Amino acid sequence: MKKSWYKGKVFVITGASGDIGSEVCRLFAPLNLRMYLLDLPNPNLDDLAKELVALGAESVKVLHMDLLNKDQINDAFNKIKSQEKFIDILFNNAGIGSRCSITNEGSFEEYRKVMAINVDAMWIVLQAAMPFFGRSDPSKKYPNRKEGQLIFSSSAAGKTGVPYMAAYAMSKSAIIALADSIRLEFKMQNHKIDVITSVAAPANTKFYNTPEMVDWIKNYESRGFLFKFVEAKDIAKRILKASRKHKKEIYTPRWWWLLGFLFVFSHNLIGNLLIKIEKGKK
Repeated sequence: MKKSWYKGKVFVITGASGDIGSEVCRLFAPLNLRMYLLDLPNPNLDDLAKELVALGAESVKVLHMDLLNKDQINDAFNKIKSQEKFIDILFNNAGIGSRCSITNEGSFEEYRKVMAINVDAMWIVLQAAMPFFGRSDPSKKYPNRKEGQLIFSSSAAGKTGVPYMAAYAMSKSAIIALADSIRLEFKMQNHKIDVITSVAAPANTKFYNTPEMVDWIKNYESRGFLFKFVEAKDIAKRILKASRKHKKEIYTPRWWWLLGFLFVFSHNLIGNLLIKIEKGKK
């Protein structure tokens, strides 16, 4: 997309106050977008909104919602609909992580919470947005054509699985499948809607702030420079570039696309490496 395409367009993001979400907002704001920041009540959101206006956003509005509350999600999008005719870019970014699996006695309740926020809520968000998602871009051949962008935050865990993080890996795999399916559906309907999936390596964010996750980080990074945590800003840069270049699936760091490739041809190689990280072997 040319920079001129973004001017005045409507950008909606869930999980806006998170490390990745806020960095994405900072990079998109100078494109002169009308931005809607959706998240739980958080004092950082108001500060972020002011910062985005200073960076060049045409306007920024904060809407509070809990992804575990369907009514709040629908109310948020009804408020956007009352202000805007279209949503041009929808970034499904919000999510949570967990050390929940079957063999470490992860509870069904914790599993359901992960799936409810990472998958079910994304479905509800999409349903709420679809009636006014995409700006009309008709042609003689396709008079009902729409144009826009859907962006999804997934994870490398959704490609490979991770020991003792089954619920999280399942949710991120589901996001990849959801994006792939919707991309095909839009193509069948002859819409010019980009569907972009961000598949990132473990990142330096607040996701890893519990004692057990801190231990996992130490084991992970002890594997060497190839396992250095990526920064939220690096993920944001890849997402902006994907938006500009009409990409489908992007990896951060870029070379991590090899992970999925190797997993197909050498399941044991990647699996054994993940097991070593979990056990903290050096």
